[in-house]
Amino acid sequence: MSASETPGTSGSSGQPEPPEPPWRTAPRRGRSVPRPPLSRELVVSAALKVIEVDGGDALTMRRVAEEIGVSASALYGYVANKEELVQLVLEQIIGEIQLPTSSGGSGERLGGPGGPGGDWQDLMRTFAREMLGIFKRHPGVAGLTMGRVPFGPSMLKGSEYILGQLRAAGLPDQVVAFVGDLGGLYVGALAYEQEVTPIAEPGEFAAQAAAWLKSLPKDEFPNMVELADLLTAGTPEDRFEWGLDVIIRGLASYLTSPPTAEAHWPQPG
Repeated sequence: MSASETPGTSGSSGQPEPPEPPWRTAPRRGRSVPRPPLSRELVVSAALKVIEVDGGDALTMRRVAEEIGVSASALYGYVANKEELVQLVLEQIIGEIQLPTSSGGSGERLGGPGGPGGDWQDLMRTFAREMLGIFKRHPGVAGLTMGRVPFGPSMLKGSEYILGQLRAAGLPDQVVAFVGDLGGLYVGALAYEQEVTPIAEPGEFAAQAAAWLKSLPKDEFPNMVELADLLTAGTPEDRFEWGLDVIIRGLASYLTSPPTAEAHWPQPG
């Protein structure tokens, strides 16, 4: 059938061509393929889907374009490059946290008793737990935070509120300024570790590890043998909460013991 002929018309033999079966889709070539209306939001959502399904290492502009059904070059009108796309993905998931504002807006659930913010320690715990929950809801994203600073508009109001709470509690300004970096590293690294661990049965592995440690020569490894059960105890959640408690206790120590020169604090200006 020539390009000018359609199904059901006469072919080169002069006989009508049989129609296509009703279950067969018509071929789509070139400009006849419908292109989805693009937007930055669509590109970011597609990138997040790629990450959740295939992992952060699979994220490329070409892979995102395939997910949408367009050419990779079409994406550059909405994001400059892959790095900007990663930052936009991080910005989107951080936006899921209902952070309070200084005016006591709709996000007041973050914090503890005693008002929108509650106690600063409870505020820090709640924020860390919220971030861990987000990483669990969006597998593959935690690894992308390593070496990056997800510092965008969705964090500004909430960060302003948290900084204000920590300063009002009496923590030194440099401690307050470093808290976000330390907390982000802790939660992101722990979430990433939980994603990539090769241990399929943590309970079974812990039992085997404890038994092995107890079998070591006690005269050579007395502490390992005696602490075997404690060394292998706890769920990932237990260890997360313990580490969080260590960080918060450490922050609280600055209320009575300001940073010393040995802490190597940067000098203003």
